[in-house]
Amino acid sequence: MHFKKVLAVFKIAAAYAGTIIGAGFASGQELLQFFVVYGATGLWGILLAGILFSLLGYCILELGYRLRATGYHQVLYHVCGQKIAVFFDIIIAVFLFSVLTIMLAGAGTMCEDVFALPRFLGLTAMALLAFGTAVCGIRGITFINMCMLPLLALSTLSVGLYSIIYHGITADLLAYSIPVSTYDQPHWILSSVLYVSYNLIMGSTVLAPLGPFIPTRQLRFWGSLTGGFFITLLAGFVAFIVMLHYPDILSYEIPMLQISSTQPSINSIAYACMFLTAMYTTAATTLYACADKLRVTSGLGLGKAGILIAAASLYLSQFGFSTLISFVFPLVGYLSLYFMFRLCYIGFLSK
Repeated sequence: MHFKKVLAVFKIAAAYAGTIIGAGFASGQELLQFFVVYGATGLWGILLAGILFSLLGYCILELGYRLRATGYHQVLYHVCGQKIAVFFDIIIAVFLFSVLTIMLAGAGTMCEDVFALPRFLGLTAMALLAFGTAVCGIRGITFINMCMLPLLALSTLSVGLYSIIYHGITADLLAYSIPVSTYDQPHWILSSVLYVSYNLIMGSTVLAPLGPFIPTRQLRFWGSLTGGFFITLLAGFVAFIVMLHYPDILSYEIPMLQISSTQPSINSIAYACMFLTAMYTTAATTLYACADKLRVTSGLGLGKAGILIAAASLYLSQFGFSTLISFVFPLVGYLSLYFMFRLCYIGFLSK
């Protein structure tokens, strides 16, 4: 494959993976609740999720290209139909706004607890950065997600290798089982499908409008496939690190930050900075999606819509990570199953 094509594939893959690998992923909390609680079996769940991300991401890119989509809503209405899509559209808008609010709240908490700075400073700075990126449109969102992926990979690798060297790897690690009472979902397959289901909503906010900019089917296919591979690789590694610290890590809101805090300061500071970056990319992505939706429905410009969304989110930013991940994410996952199954049907089964 020509170098320019390889670079194009990497850009698509990094934009996709960077969207999925947001703050919930980087915290370790998502992977803990959806995969690690199932023990070593959860690693099979990560593999299943990676395959689904690769295939369904390609479907969204294809539909985005064919529909010349400017936002996720065009793909949503095409896949679900007018009547059902209206309901999903409301759910998605509330979900994305909730995620944005949590990211701003998390930034305030990080500034206060980790960097000893005023909470309001963290909230305001994150809102301004997210707004500045969102008004640049899909190209700005794609660029920051592409930049975040290498940062996450390097900081995760550093924290992970230190943990592995310190704790070691034993056969018991891959053989341990978890009490059923700790499961949020009754089976690891269902948990994996739900994880993909709600994350596809986030992914579609970038992939749908990105599709028209990718001229060939080959690039769309390999970009999505490579993105799914990146997600699987990083998710497996983060889950493995969290498993090394299970069950003590259960009581922490941000597992990976807690793990890094017990390591040399260069690791803990680097991971804290990377985690803030992950919050920023998630905040910018969700702010862009919400502002674009408000722009379409109200006729406001993207900038004015972004200001309104950011201001409302700043006002409401008072919740915690684990609450969002343990309740809101699975709920949206269940509600989004119809979208995912319809996407499978349209992408692979319909003629």
